[in-house]
Amino acid sequence: SSSSWLQQHSRISSRTSFAWQFHRMSLRTLGLCGVDNSVDVELLRLISLRYPRAEFGVLFREDKEGQPRYPTSAWVSALSETAVNSMPPMRLAAHLCGRRCTELLASGNFEWVKTYLMPLGFKRIQLNSTKVNGVEIPDFAVASKNLRAVISEIQEVEWIIQANTETRELWEPLLNEQNPPHNVSILFDASCGTGVLTTSFMPPPRNGIPCGYAGGLGPDTVLGVLQSLRRGVVTGRIIWIDMETKLRSIVDGKDTFDVSKAQAVCKAVDKEGWEQASEPEVDAVPPPPPPPNAKVSGHPLLAHKMTLLRDHSTAPREFRQLLREITFHLGYEATSTLLTMPRSDVVTPVGPATGDKAVRLSENVALVPVLRAGLGMVDAMLELIPNAVVHHLGMFRTHGATGRPIEYYSRLPKDSVADLSFILEPMIATSRTAHAAIAKLKGWGCQKIVVLSVIASHHGLAELQKSHPDVSIFSVQVDHTLREDGYIVPGLGDAGDRQFGTPAGNPMSRGVYGSVFADGKTPSGVPPTPPRSPNPFKKSSPEHQPVTRVLGEHAEYGNPDLIPEVELTEASATPLTTHDGAYGPEPVLMNWGAKTPELRGPVLATSRHMNQRNAIGAHSGGYSIYRALAVVSSKLDDTYMPKLGMTTPVARIGPFPAWHDPKRIVTIDPFGHVISEGFGPWLERGYDIRPTIAITKAHIELPECREALATGRLKADGAVLTPEGQSFVTKAAIEPVWYLPGIAERFGVNEDDLRQSFFKETNSMYPELLTRKDLKLFLPPIGGLTVYIWGDPEKIPDESVELTVRVHDECNGSDVFGSDICTCRPYLTHAIEECIKTAQRGGTGICVYFRKEGRALGEVTKYLVYNMRKRQEGGDKATEYFNCTKEVAGVTDTRFQVLMPDVLHWLGVTKIHRFISMSDMKHDAIVSTGRACGDRSQGLCRLPLGQILRDGKGREHLGTG
Repeated sequence: SSSSWLQQHSRISSRTSFAWQFHRMSLRTLGLCGVDNSVDVELLRLISLRYPRAEFGVLFREDKEGQPRYPTSAWVSALSETAVNSMPPMRLAAHLCGRRCTELLASGNFEWVKTYLMPLGFKRIQLNSTKVNGVEIPDFAVASKNLRAVISEIQEVEWIIQANTETRELWEPLLNEQNPPHNVSILFDASCGTGVLTTSFMPPPRNGIPCGYAGGLGPDTVLGVLQSLRRGVVTGRIIWIDMETKLRSIVDGKDTFDVSKAQAVCKAVDKEGWEQASEPEVDAVPPPPPPPNAKVSGHPLLAHKMTLLRDHSTAPREFRQLLREITFHLGYEATSTLLTMPRSDVVTPVGPATGDKAVRLSENVALVPVLRAGLGMVDAMLELIPNAVVHHLGMFRTHGATGRPIEYYSRLPKDSVADLSFILEPMIATSRTAHAAIAKLKGWGCQKIVVLSVIASHHGLAELQKSHPDVSIFSVQVDHTLREDGYIVPGLGDAGDRQFGTPAGNPMSRGVYGSVFADGKTPSGVPPTPPRSPNPFKKSSPEHQPVTRVLGEHAEYGNPDLIPEVELTEASATPLTTHDGAYGPEPVLMNWGAKTPELRGPVLATSRHMNQRNAIGAHSGGYSIYRALAVVSSKLDDTYMPKLGMTTPVARIGPFPAWHDPKRIVTIDPFGHVISEGFGPWLERGYDIRPTIAITKAHIELPECREALATGRLKADGAVLTPEGQSFVTKAAIEPVWYLPGIAERFGVNEDDLRQSFFKETNSMYPELLTRKDLKLFLPPIGGLTVYIWGDPEKIPDESVELTVRVHDECNGSDVFGSDICTCRPYLTHAIEECIKTAQRGGTGICVYFRKEGRALGEVTKYLVYNMRKRQEGGDKATEYFNCTKEVAGVTDTRFQVLMPDVLHWLGVTKIHRFISMSDMKHDAIVSTGRACGDRSQGLCRLPLGQILRDGKGREHLGTG
């Protein structure tokens, strides 16, 4: 058993006790840097075709463009086009030198990376931040901060930091972090790119940051360095090596990239082995035995077939046949304990057969392949058990070793539970998918479950033993290394891709190739699929021409022809969900925080563009259900397009610097009110883009204002307030548009955890929160907000002009109906009076009204709390208000004021002279964003008792207003 094995080897040193885990040092990529105009890109393509792990590094330095090692932009474009169209696509890496590197580190400006490099397919970007590479860093502390911001902002890029003594302040802090960014790597290069041979090597980071090594590598040195690395510090790790200087030659007096040297390096590495087993230690502990519920075959015939199955050169057709043959033999062993019952009706040519000579299977058997890889095991098992029923279970594991399995298909019948179920899963790696499948079948009611897997990790088997010791597992072989991304090593790759020839399993497959760009990510710059729907709109459609303008030069488009043609959703099928990286979805550009609508892209979340939409959810939140009712009842044509030209804002708000800061605004589309102006070219192409903000003017008439006029608290001036008590306002209705990475950062949580929580707490309403990590926008089904402005809105950004602000959270009972159990309306009307006075003094007053009924817990919860308050011992007491809320809801408040300041940033607020609120949470949320909030003593909402309704007395001091 495993426990006896541990006891037997407990005295062996720690150096050897886990030696069995580290079977291989793998070369992730082989970096060949310095490709330039001296080499034909077709020759590079041929090298890539022969050696798919070869990666071509392109040096970018403006002041040397066109010189040796620094190609021209035209050559880079040709290389990019060849790389994307190759089979498989070529690996490319960008090495930033000179001004491009300095600008990124000194100012945090990554615009060039997003608009130039990424569309060309560069998803690994190295920063050569040394003086020899033309980079001057005046302040490493600032550079380090900017670098971290860029790494966080562009997570689809793997950022490589060249590590040496000169750049120590950039990379050394990362080594000490317990949870470093997932998209950062380190290249140890003591030579700083000068080609000096390195003989001693830094150990890989202990916290798991991927690393590579460089320094003097070339045809004559690569073999020795590779062997030295494998014998030394990188045993059992996945690394890459990189070289540049030793790949150069002087040809006809010109410094050129020598293709023959590059090929010689690839040959040497290929001969040595991209993955090589480490030397076994004499006193090393043998691998532990499999758990007692796991049966591992030792049949030599299966070992032979498994070798063929593992071989990467095995084509899909042969892979499927081998998997079928292996499953047949494995299934033969797994069915050895099937229960039987006698038959009495069997007669042979020489007489009746009785007893154990005539039996039949007595159990109802189900085969449950886990889609899609398990499909390759079904036919073989049906040959063994022809009468077995087949139930398909669709599950997949999200990227990474810690990904939670997601079920997307299950049709297990309610009234027909099998006696015995065989789960067909070719590979057990982390065991999470197998565990989920077992749990599903147990919940279904199946009493006996057997798992068939051709290959398993020891870790996966051990985990299943802990959770399901009653489940038998049959496997052909067990590997003892589980990579941090969840892959078994050496394993056999992805069984589904290998079977069906999909990209990662078929080296001749076109299209998305899972392991080329950033090790499994597709380049965002691949051109969209050709349009399949006609453009129903003509350019300059009058219904979309804005009658007012806000953006000015920000609305100008440099090249509108880059907008992809519209693709209308076909009605022949309704997808349950979609998946990133799959055929079909082609979301349009969304570069949150970009300076102009052209660079940013529109928020596209209408049902007309299912494949091109870039947001999860629907416009108008919960009101989208009423739209659906209008459609299904034939009251609304779902193809109707709104005419937006005459709906433009009546007042100018923006643009402001905060609009271009992806950290300042994460809950509002700052361009939501200027759709026809900012995204006119998109509308002309037929895109259905909806405003999320509307700005209009109105007259507000409150009885409190008339009463204030009568008592002299307010005075009519005819401009802001009439003698009849009407005040003139500009108001803006705003629907939420949430940028998920920014929301996660505000709350200090992981974006994946945030998505999981949204998915769970909405009862699985939005599966794309889990399946579409490429969609970063979410239109939550919550209420929006309204902004009421007294005075001139264009004065808001002017810090010399007095500004009064009230942020009010909805209280329908008091605000509208004057309920006597709370004081919300008096606080609101008091703030309105102060806003009117400010506007009359030449300033501006703002009242922001959030739809967050009952502290965002809802009106039902709020009324339940009211009942508890009134029925508690001693009657209603203000001091027990929070306690009663927590007793009912489990929490006192879910308004989360950390999100509130976004609307103030959108309005251009930089200084508040009077803040009308008693809430420390609101005040602190504003101040934490760097906005000045004046002297609160002048703005605190201390109401006279005459303005507080009877049953609400006592709440005024709670600090919630």
